[in-house]
Amino acid sequence: MAFSSEQVWAKFYEKLVQTAVPNFDKTKQAVSIAGTTLSADIVNADPDISNANIYNIGNLLPAASASYAPGGDLITSYSLFLQNIDLGGDSNPALQKKINVAAANVNSNQTNYTKVFSEAMDQFIKYKTIDPSYTGGFDEWANTNYPVYASAKTSLNGAIADYDALMVKAHGAGYTTIQAAQASVSALTGAKELLKKNPYNMPVKVGSVAPAGGTPVLPGQDPSAPPNTLTSTFRPAFSVGGGLANVFSAWETESVNKNFPVSIALSGNFADGNYRDFGWSESVSASYRSWFSVKVNQQASYQSVNQDWKQSSFNCKVSFNGLQSFPINPDANWFSSGIIQNFKDKLLSTSPQFFGEGGSLNVIPSSIILGLGLKIEITVDNASYTSLKTAFQQSASVSVGIGPFSFSGSESSHLNTSNFTYNDDSNTIVINPGPTDVPLLLGVVSDKY
Repeated sequence: MAFSSEQVWAKFYEKLVQTAVPNFDKTKQAVSIAGTTLSADIVNADPDISNANIYNIGNLLPAASASYAPGGDLITSYSLFLQNIDLGGDSNPALQKKINVAAANVNSNQTNYTKVFSEAMDQFIKYKTIDPSYTGGFDEWANTNYPVYASAKTSLNGAIADYDALMVKAHGAGYTTIQAAQASVSALTGAKELLKKNPYNMPVKVGSVAPAGGTPVLPGQDPSAPPNTLTSTFRPAFSVGGGLANVFSAWETESVNKNFPVSIALSGNFADGNYRDFGWSESVSASYRSWFSVKVNQQASYQSVNQDWKQSSFNCKVSFNGLQSFPINPDANWFSSGIIQNFKDKLLSTSPQFFGEGGSLNVIPSSIILGLGLKIEITVDNASYTSLKTAFQQSASVSVGIGPFSFSGSESSHLNTSNFTYNDDSNTIVINPGPTDVPLLLGVVSDKY
């Protein structure tokens, strides 16, 4: 029975999700699978480089497709959502006059409180000089010896409470919550601040580092550090959980021992891909290159290798030093899924579409599928084996594609040094890239809103 490259991709999709995301729930989640080699340098020795890569993955909103592709960015869409929440409220112009009066009252109380506090603190310092044995705090002393301080503080708190109550009445319940949420994502006080650290962002280094060994070293010279264009800055805070550091260390041990304990076997019954099983609607499809493909130059696209796709004689085993999914989350200081759930149905009539199919916040990354190391074993019928061997040997110096994995000596990829072994007796090809310390990003799991 004949089958197709698309069906092999569908089988890979199915087995990858079963292996790495065993608790996947298609009613609440959707999976996007990488169609080409993607790296995830999120366990770098420099945590700021790791942070930059975590941000790039977590902030990227996948397009509505089974194949992983950019569809937007989280913090921009989330900020726009906050700006389009309709809290209702009272538009009576008389209320605005009361708000203006309340705001002026807050300002005058703030000025008075600052003056009284300064005077009280001066008196407290003098008192401590006279009686150095006093062990009480400022508030305790002021309540007894400077009662006008407590009166000024109470008056200020009352003015603020009056102002807040009027603002809630004018703008609707939830005003304070949404106001704080908007401040937490802003470029001045929140996560989008690029110049200094705050509770909502994290330090990153952006730019590039040249490969080690790229600079010639003369006899007697010590190798210099690879040149780089890295710049220190800040990005909205994200984190990866699941004990990544410890898991990655265990994977590295498997790599050192040349073990590949996790495998995806592509053989047996093949069927057409049903992407509804992975959280997508009936209309969603996937566009992947042919499972076996080659590229003859850097400018060319990948071209499929001629195959006699026979189910009974096709086996492709993809093995890893380690493979699993890890949660990836925006920091709770600036992002709230609770705000989304509470206000997703309370939007302005002019609001863009945020939720449901086609909405900019329809799917938000919640975990990433990572693998380390790679070994691929292919066993096919004689004609297909000859076709693959000929194509791979003629084009290996440029690029060979097997599923989402690319192997070459000239492309920029951490899989650029690969060993192809051919066994003519068993019609088997084994591809074993050199070891790496950078995980593969194989897919992203998103929560649906």
